[in-house]
Amino acid sequence: MHNTTLDSQEINDGILAAELCRAPDGDAGLLENTARILDTLIPLRHASHADVVEYRVEIPMRYAECCAVLADGTTARFVDPRKFLGWSSHDARRSLLFRNNEVTLEVEVDNDAAEREAGTVRSINLQAAVRKGANRLKKFIGIDGNLLVLQAT
Repeated sequence: MHNTTLDSQEINDGILAAELCRAPDGDAGLLENTARILDTLIPLRHASHADVVEYRVEIPMRYAECCAVLADGTTARFVDPRKFLGWSSHDARRSLLFRNNEVTLEVEVDNDAAEREAGTVRSINLQAAVRKGANRLKKFIGIDGNLLVLQAT
């Protein structure tokens, strides 16, 4: 995996997320910030990630596609579907893998969460290798069905 330098806006978004976690109304602010980060890096067509209640992986032909289901039941596609690289399982709680330029995003989602609370995104990891002490392999199913292995070192 390539090391990349994030621009100041992405760094500021990360700092803002950390501050919002500690704020009294942190959950609402954190959900807004998460949606804003996803809307910037992997935008949806005519929709915001803030309105998503479920992320689906569909395999219509040879390659898998990721789409988002909105609160009103409509489906939103990604502006650039080629950013979707793979997913970790077929369970409701799984990770989706995207690439924006040279940065890999692992977006952990829980599609059952929308029934209990607002928001399906549990976490966003930029470059799995950023975590200190992480030395395990992460396995994903590629959009073509092949196994993708990311080394988190």
